[in-house]
Amino acid sequence: MRYFRLYDTGAKAGKAKGASPVIVVVSGSGCAEFGSRLPYFFEKFPAPLDVYHLEKPHVGKAATGQPGTCSREYERADNLQRRVRDTREFLEAHPALAGLAPRTLALVGFSEGGHVAPIVAADSPKVGWLALGGIGGMRQADGFLVFADRGVAPYANPSSRALLEKQFAEIAADPGSLDKSFFGHPYAYWSSHLFHDPLPYFAKLDVPVVVAMGEKDESEPIESGRLLKAFFARHPDKRFKFIEYEGASHGLQRGDKRHVHDFIAGLAKWFRNDPAAFD
Repeated sequence: MRYFRLYDTGAKAGKAKGASPVIVVVSGSGCAEFGSRLPYFFEKFPAPLDVYHLEKPHVGKAATGQPGTCSREYERADNLQRRVRDTREFLEAHPALAGLAPRTLALVGFSEGGHVAPIVAADSPKVGWLALGGIGGMRQADGFLVFADRGVAPYANPSSRALLEKQFAEIAADPGSLDKSFFGHPYAYWSSHLFHDPLPYFAKLDVPVVVAMGEKDESEPIESGRLLKAFFARHPDKRFKFIEYEGASHGLQRGDKRHVHDFIAGLAKWFRNDPAAFD
């Protein structure tokens, strides 16, 4: 596997004045290379940084992440459990990360990576902050049904609640299949993600958590984020912030406005517990 590192030159990582903690980014779904796009996400970050991203196994540079472009090797390795295990091992095996003191590393998860990161953060003594984008507190299967009930394509048309529930049952009955597919991924992928309940992992966290979602998210319903917000409201002892960008998409974008840059830039103040973060 490969990893990417984005860092400021001329200063030792983590020791420059105003530097943020070491950040590990966990990317979303698909087999397109993500690491080379790290500079895009952090281009407005206002402080010295040191960012790592572990690329998923068997990602090809020519792959687009669209159905039909991912290799068989990639599909065999593409599941939630493997991503969690690889991320844990990366934190423990990489020399620059293995030696970090407790609670000095920040995990930042986008989309599918937002399922992976809380699981890792829940049992890693290194993680001191958790930031997520495009993810909430629902099981993915439940989120798809919310979309179907709201009439959102393709969950409502050409699919439907009844068809989705039938498909979920078929996936549960054949969870290891790489030959049967649903929405561009094999059953083996979906069986690891669709029925995963993230709330027990959020409940275990004792570190600050911030979650950002677009109101018009087309992959994860905003109801999922609001459910997570309500969950943390019942646990006021935990430090949690939910940001809902009006009219924004799964990628936190509304028209020409790229809220993902606002969110990532706001982390610099959030790490310092600045109340003006994300204002």
